[in-house]
Amino acid sequence: MKVIIFFMLSMLFLPTAYAEAYCSLRDPVSQIRQLYPQKTNQLSIVKAVDNQTRKQVQLALPRNDLHFSELGKHTLYVAMKNTKALGYVHVRSEQSKWGLVEIVWAIDKDLRIQNFACQRCRSPKKAIIESDLFKKAFIGKNLQELKTLLNEDGLTANIALVDNANNAPELTSVVLRSALKTLLITDLLWGKELKLLNH
Repeated sequence: MKVIIFFMLSMLFLPTAYAEAYCSLRDPVSQIRQLYPQKTNQLSIVKAVDNQTRKQVQLALPRNDLHFSELGKHTLYVAMKNTKALGYVHVRSEQSKWGLVEIVWAIDKDLRIQNFACQRCRSPKKAIIESDLFKKAFIGKNLQELKTLLNEDGLTANIALVDNANNAPELTSVVLRSALKTLLITDLLWGKELKLLNH
C-alpha cells in the first residue's frame, strides 16, 4: 500500500520538481545527504508564498512580517529512504545588518527542528551559530516551543538564548525568526501534502 501511495505522490510532485524556485538549496543532493545521510532519494514540492500566506504569518507571528521580496515560489524538499519520508528540508532567507542570512533547516515529520546549517552568512560571528551548543537550543523544538524563546517585543531572542550564543544578540534573533517562519510556512503551504505522504 505504501508503494502505491508513494507512486501517486511522486506523480503529483513531478510537475513541480523542475519548476523554478527562488529560495532553494544550491546543491540539493549533497546538502540533503549531509542532513539525512540515510536518504536514498528526494522529492521537491514548489509552492507560491502569496499575500494570503503573508497575512497568516502576520497573525501567527505578530511583528514578524514577510517582505514583499519573499513572495513567490519556494521549495520544500522531502528526504526519502525508498518510499518512506525521513524529514523535510527548507531554506529561508532572513535580513540582517550583514545582508541576507540563508539557513538550511532540517525538519522532522512532527514539524520540529532536527538540524540546521548556514548556506550564506557574512556575520563575523557565524561560527557561534554553527556550534553544537547553540543548535541544542533549537533542535527538537516545535513552533510553540520556539515562540517561548522570543522577548515580549516578538522580534528578538530572549536573554537565555542570547547567553547560549556567547552574546551575539542580533544574529541569534535572525536565526530564531528564520526558524519560526520556516516551521509556520512549512505547515501553512505544504501541510496537506505532507499528511498524505506520511499516511
